[in-house]
Amino acid sequence: MVEILKKIFKSNPENSTIVLNDTCSDCRRKVVIEITPTSGGFGLQGGALYKNTLGGYTAKCPDCYNVTPKTVN
Repeated sequence: MVEILKKIFKSNPENSTIVLNDTCSDCRRKVVIEITPTSGGFGLQGGALYKNTLGGYTAKCPDCYNVTPKTVN
């Protein structure tokens, strides 16, 4: 997942925060995740991201993450 975020920020160097609008993989509600680079990696606010089997990412809303912090296949 870190590699994907590095690519996103590298392709958008003018942005200190990237806002990702997606759909929760569990409940299918809209999820808005704000991603910022930090000294230890990346900070995410508003949801969670997981690397998927296709090399992309899957988003999860905070409510679903609190219930099941792992991805659901």
